[in-house]
Parts: sequence; structure tokens; C-alpha cells
Amino acid sequence: MTTQTDNDSYNVLLCLNGNANAFEPLVRRYQNAAFAVALGYLRDRADAEDVVQDAFISAFCKLSQLKDPAVFGSWLHRIVVNRCKEWVRRSRIGRQVRVDTDSGGLRDEFAKSDRIHRKYIESFELWDEVEQLPEHYRQVVMLYYYTGFTLKETAAFLDIPESTARGRLYQSRIRLRDALSPQEKETIAMSQIDVTEEVQDVVCRIAKEDFEETIDMGDMENIVLYCGVNTEVEIQQAKGDQLQISGSKIGLGFSDEDAQGELAGFTVSSDRTDDYYKHGPHEGELFLGVESDKGRRWAKTRRISEHWKRDLINSWVLYEVSDGIRLIDLFPQLKEDIDIAPPLPNLVRSSLGRAIRVTVHTSEVRPMDMKRSAMSEEIEGLFKAMQWDNSSVFGPSAYCHLSISVPEGKNVSVFRPNSVTAENVNASLIIYSSPNVSRLSDIGRDVFLFNSAFSEIREIGGLFQQRLYSYGGGIFHEDVMENCDFWEGKIESVNGDVEIDVGRYELNARDLKGKVSIYNRYGTTRLQQSTRESDARCDLRTVSGNIRLSLSKSVAEKTSLVMHSLCGSFKYGNARDIMSLYRTQSVGHWLTLSSMGKSYADADFAVLTESGRAEIEVLED
Repeated sequence: MTTQTDNDSYNVLLCLNGNANAFEPLVRRYQNAAFAVALGYLRDRADAEDVVQDAFISAFCKLSQLKDPAVFGSWLHRIVVNRCKEWVRRSRIGRQVRVDTDSGGLRDEFAKSDRIHRKYIESFELWDEVEQLPEHYRQVVMLYYYTGFTLKETAAFLDIPESTARGRLYQSRIRLRDALSPQEKETIAMSQIDVTEEVQDVVCRIAKEDFEETIDMGDMENIVLYCGVNTEVEIQQAKGDQLQISGSKIGLGFSDEDAQGELAGFTVSSDRTDDYYKHGPHEGELFLGVESDKGRRWAKTRRISEHWKRDLINSWVLYEVSDGIRLIDLFPQLKEDIDIAPPLPNLVRSSLGRAIRVTVHTSEVRPMDMKRSAMSEEIEGLFKAMQWDNSSVFGPSAYCHLSISVPEGKNVSVFRPNSVTAENVNASLIIYSSPNVSRLSDIGRDVFLFNSAFSEIREIGGLFQQRLYSYGGGIFHEDVMENCDFWEGKIESVNGDVEIDVGRYELNARDLKGKVSIYNRYGTTRLQQSTRESDARCDLRTVSGNIRLSLSKSVAEKTSLVMHSLCGSFKYGNARDIMSLYRTQSVGHWLTLSSMGKSYADADFAVLTESGRAEIEVLED
């Protein structure tokens, strides 16, 4: 008997053999499962539908990375979840709508989104209770009722045992008082989506060419990957001593033939070099932006050899220009961010010596210049359009998804990736100029980020260092234009020292074990420590941002604290008595709050702010 899993495998293999039409049955089967998951995260029908289309297009482009075609559903589920997290981050509502939200005030803050959703499930009287379910329960309920999946199919999509899915559904029904009535099921079914045509239309205008290569590392300790086109990178642990590279090159065009032509000159090259710093990446042309004049526009390009070393230093401020005026001329003090930056650490510098050199590059930039009516939002997002208006879209027409499996103990440097993920990798990672280091988890050695922003860092075996001198992004609403925290990230469980030096970040840190130094100039820093190494010092500093230090009671009782501020404020609550803090005011100079008999130099925790707000709180163990 042929199973649905067999059908999935068959259709995936057809797609990999060049039959794009075989992707349609996969979309038709899983679109409402993906929609249910996205809706559970985003709570907005329109946003969820956009994410689903984006996830399917991304899945098509990455299909060669699916190791087992039989698990397409659970693989798609992970893509949907990641796209939801990116959507929340891009929309800048991450502080109010958390992916793991248990917030009862959600509808108060986002009443409009809630009303839109309720329009489709008005008669679903148990919606309030469903919304309050823990995420893993809520996913099972929504999948089971939105899709018509059996429990076995629901479990396969979520990649959990069937018994677990059955238990979660049973517990959810107890919490909801009863199962949904036939009328409520019918109402939900009416709100299902059909994005098959939209997805398939996009798929048929994309040309895809898969690649795979195995390289004998020999005595080489370093791997350097340079992304000369828009590239999404996954770093994995190799099972043996060989370096494995695989992925897909993607081209965009008006037709199948046009899209195929975009792959001309698009290459993934690899070789060995005795000095990467001297020789650099393989040659190619970079798409660096858009220039325009009198209604005409063209790609701003540069050769890789002329540009690549800029990624080694924090030199962006020297080149930022608006309306013909350099930022550095308006705010000369910003140059200090470059001048005071220390040289590259020894490990980082040595990783650019003898190395396996891999470059994703194109001999000639071929930009897309399309009418907006011919371009879906999903295509814009995938290929990272650089300029658009009401009638047209302009940007790069090449995209690459690349998976690199590295042997144990190597140093891996990645330049200019559009996004990076790595999990369960025993290597040192050095990442340059990436706007989205989305997840690094269980990395056995050191991690360095230069001009790169992270979303989630956890379980790092060595030290962690980040340098990013960016000051946020502008938002517009009604008659207000303001800057905001553009980057947002969580970091926890780092075994080595932590050194973070950033311009503006919303940073949430927890349980950092080594020495900690965080200089977040204009952003928000929250650090929670439930344990502390005896010789670990923690320095938190800001110019005009906010700092919140949360200590468990057992840590607070045996550590010292000193806080200084020029013209900011302190909030100390119950910490004053537990940590024996006393206040000092030097009239006309600064404010000080410190443990008895401790100076700034020898305190366990030191907080320094010029005009921001600093808060210390003690939590029960």
C-alpha cells in the first residue's frame, strides 16, 4: 500500500530531477498545516499566509538539503518556525509578541490583529482558552483541527511521537473543557487557505542547480567561505575528516529560460591557499547597492579583490553618505568606534593563513529589474531587493543556499552570508558582515562575530566576542520618524569569556560563566545570573541605553556591586539590603551606588552609564 510518506518522497525526487510541477502536491498537502503553525505564532491571518508562501519557496530552493525526502513535512515545519521568528524580528514587534508568549495582554496591545483573526473564527467560543494553551499544546490543537490531519500525520509534521501528540491533544481538551463542536470545526475549515497557485507560479520562474563536493582537508586547520552573492549558510558537523559542501544555486527570471540564463557565470569554487589574507577569495563581482539618475538606475558593483578586506574592520562609518553628506563629517566622534577597536585576535588572524578556500561568486552581476506586478513579496524577500517603489523592483537575481559540513576541531570563517545557522558543531566560528546570525547552538569552541548581528546564541564551549557598530533603523508612523533598536538577540550558557561591543542592541543575556564585558552604547542590556564563577568579573556599560541586572539571591548575597552614572538614574529595590548597598551623590559630578568597602576596580559586578537607566534586582532562587 502506498503511503502519504511514499508520495512525499516521490514528489521530492521528481522536483530534484527538474520537474517543478511535482512541488504542487506538496504545497497542497501541507499548506494548511504550515498556516496553522504560522497563525499560532503570529496571530494574524495575513502575516501567517505571507509566511507560508515564503516558507514553501524557501523549501523549494533548499530541497537538495533535505537528507530524507520522507520527512518533508517535519522539515517544512522547521522552516515555517524559523520564518515566523524572522518575521517577528523584521516587524519589530518582538518585544511585545514573543514566539513563546503566554501574555494575557496580547490583544490589548495588538487589538487590530486580534480583530482580523476573530473575523475568521468568530464563533469559536473557546479561542480565548486556546490562546492561553502552552505553545506545544496549542500547535497540536491547531494542526489537528485546521488541517484534518490524523494524529499520526500531526505527529509526523511536528516530528514528535504519536503518543506525545495524543497526550497533548487529550490534555488540551481537558483544559478547553471539551472537544470542538462540529459547527466550530466547520468555521475553522472555512478559514483555510490555498496558496498553491501563487507558490507554483513563483517556483516556475526560478532556475535551480544543485552542487555537491567533498574535499580532503589533509593537515589544513582552516576553512574560509566567502559569499560573493546572497547566500544562506548552514554549518554542520562532518562525520569524518573530510569537508563536505552542498547546496543549490538559484537564478530568477521572467521565464524558465530567462531564469536558467541567470545561472551563467554563477560558480562555487574551492582550492587551497597558503595565505588567505594575502590572496583573498576567488575573483568575482559584488552587488553593493543601487545608483540612480533621472529615473534610470543601475547596480553599484565592485570586484571582490578590491573590497573584501573592508569586512575585517569596522569601517562602515567612513563610507556612509546621505544627500551627499558623510556621516563621519556630521558626527566625527563616531570614528572613535573604529580607532579604538583592537586588532584581530590571534586565532582569528591565524585562521586567515593556510586554508581551504571556498567562494560563492559570479563573474558578472546581472540585476533583476521587474515590474512590481510580476514580482511576489516572497521573491523580493528571497532575493533581497535593494530598491523598490510602487511600480518596480530592482536588486540581485542570484541566490545560494549552502550547507558546509566541517571536521572536528577546525576554524571556520564565513564572510558576507545573508544568514547563518550552526548547531552541534565542534569548531571555532568566525563570521564577518552578516545581518542575520540566526542561531548558533552547542558550538564546541570559540565564536567571533565582526560587523554581524545574532538572534540566538547558546551553549558555547569557548569564548564569545562580538563587534557591531550600528545604531538602529528608522521607522515611520503618521508624522513621527524615529530610530529604534534594530538588532535583538538572546545569549546564554557561554563557558568562556564574553566580550560584546555594539552600537545599539536589545540584548538579553543569561548565565554567562566567564569574565563578561558588555558595552552597549545606545541599546538595552538585560543580564540574568543564577550562578557565578568565583573569579569572574562582569562589566556592563552604556552611554544612554538601559541596563537591567538580575541576580539570584544566592549570587547576590556573596557578590559585590558598584554602579556609576553621570546624569542617569538607578533603581535598586530589594538589592539594597541584600547586597549592603549605599548611595553617594557627588554634587555636579556623578552618582554612585556600591557595596560597602568596594571600589569600581575590584567589584564583582560593575555598571557604568552616562545618561541611561540602570536597574539591579534580586530574584528568589
